[in-house]
Amino acid sequence: MMLFDTHAHLDDLRIQDGFDGGTDGYIKHQLENGVCNIVNIGTNLDNSHVSIELAEKFNEIYATCGIHPYDIRLYNDADKAIETLENLLKENKVVALGEIGLDYHYEDSDFEKQMVFFVKQMELAKKLEIPVVIHDRDAHGDCMDVIRRYPTVKGIFHSFSGSAEMAKELISLGWYISFSGTLTYKNAKKPKEACAVCPLDRILIETDSPYLPPTPYRGQMNHPCYVVKTAEEIARIHDISLESVAEITYKNAKEVYRIK
Repeated sequence: MMLFDTHAHLDDLRIQDGFDGGTDGYIKHQLENGVCNIVNIGTNLDNSHVSIELAEKFNEIYATCGIHPYDIRLYNDADKAIETLENLLKENKVVALGEIGLDYHYEDSDFEKQMVFFVKQMELAKKLEIPVVIHDRDAHGDCMDVIRRYPTVKGIFHSFSGSAEMAKELISLGWYISFSGTLTYKNAKKPKEACAVCPLDRILIETDSPYLPPTPYRGQMNHPCYVVKTAEEIARIHDISLESVAEITYKNAKEVYRIK
């Protein structure tokens, strides 16, 4: 099967420090154990550089570059940060701007600053005509308000946690919905309902590794090869074969990321 992990963080320190051969050895192991391609996601300017380096080193790896709502704290000058980001996005094998968005989970976050960075990066995506990867945690209404303002910008809502109604609107607006290991959790009612209403040609699979391990690996470190567990759950929900899910989501990944 051709399994495409559309969202992982291969530069995480747990990978660098915890595996023989470091990050390179870890990636080789994943590619030998069930996953064919991985998109490594940038969350700030420094690890976006690393993401590009990994994509250049491995044919099977692609990169994104962006400033995550957690990582806005690293930058006081939004315009200068966005200028640097624009240059990174022009590098070879960079397939999207992301991950960007809003995260209202922690009350001590600077929500106003998050919105400034989100809007500026959406403006940049519009300018460059590049797909985006959206991080949306407990901020569904505001995220939807922003993307409605940019109808020419399309991309992925990653590790989707919204409602079936939200998923339907995103599909109607031309977006893709990506499901992570959380889809496999018994109490994941909303993601399962959303998955059920998503047409197969708009569904993606991801791990968000090393985060969000699927059942039966909860409480452990997640790995790109575990993306098969999410694919299995999608197959169950849509009553189709695992092989069909793998084939369809692989095709979808190449389309949304414009990979030839």
